[in-house]
Amino acid sequence: MATVKAIVDLDVVTNNDRKSDYYGKSYARIHQKEPINLRGLCLIAASGGTPFTEDVLLGCVKLLSRVAVDQLSIGQAVKIDGLGTLRPTIENAHGGADSPSDYNVNVHVEGVHVRFIPEGEKLDRITSRAMKEKCILRKTYEVTYKEVTVGGKPKKVPVYSPIVVPDDDPEP
Repeated sequence: MATVKAIVDLDVVTNNDRKSDYYGKSYARIHQKEPINLRGLCLIAASGGTPFTEDVLLGCVKLLSRVAVDQLSIGQAVKIDGLGTLRPTIENAHGGADSPSDYNVNVHVEGVHVRFIPEGEKLDRITSRAMKEKCILRKTYEVTYKEVTVGGKPKKVPVYSPIVVPDDDPEP
């Protein structure tokens, strides 16, 4: 059975930080689009031949989201098969406490974060190298930045120039 690979558009950006060892070097990043929300995912899933409607799928996913947040809030990691694991982590204050008995959670814990660890199992790998094998990467835009003034403050905004004839684009 043939595997269909999705095309992923890349922006090519030049490092303009004069203090960087990589000043003047170009690198790629994935062209950012608006994130798709749960309803959009459910609509796509419902149109893919499943007997479940968008609303049924959305109800299930919203319930699972609430349960996942509840579990994370009590320190329980949540594994979503085929996607990865959400794991609560602690941001400790810089320097830490002098000893375990001096550790005070109100002073030394600056925050609680949720870390995402991508799936690493053979069939569902979405780690960095595995994802590269699952898609076709294509240079799409060269990105430069233009400084503008917004509300009296300088701000850099991206300017996208299409890369008309990519020399190394694979055929879709």
